[in-house]
Amino acid sequence: MLDTFPTIERTLVMVQAEVADRLAAAPGSKVYGVPSVKANWYAEVKRAGSIGRNVFWPAPNVDSGLVSLVRRAEPVKTTASKREVFAVVDAAFAQRRKTLRAALSGWAGSAAAAEAALVAAGVSPQARGESLTVEEFARIAEHKEAAA
Repeated sequence: MLDTFPTIERTLVMVQAEVADRLAAAPGSKVYGVPSVKANWYAEVKRAGSIGRNVFWPAPNVDSGLVSLVRRAEPVKTTASKREVFAVVDAAFAQRRKTLRAALSGWAGSAAAAEAALVAAGVSPQARGESLTVEEFARIAEHKEAAA
């Protein structure tokens, strides 16, 4: 939505509670993942409230949550493109339990190349994707050349 409609500055969306939790999750939480990172590329994302199932008729089997998105003045400052950053994010979370060195080996071409890019970006090769901010993913994408 924020990619398609660049004039949207702020929005409040209602989604299933689990989706709201994922979108607004911070690095290190159990539900932090690809949606959390990609939403943060565009906006400051916060959980804005809960909507119980009893306010709907008929009542659904799920609760809903409100998510506030306030567009960043600029996306994350980086020399890497959004596509390049999102490729790192997707690779890091494709194998969630692996270290970044292992998870990014396909993206970088080898585990050694992934480690070189991570070290050049100032990120521990032993870290896992769920501990990184969108800015750290951008730094890794910037250093793909270090992997070559």
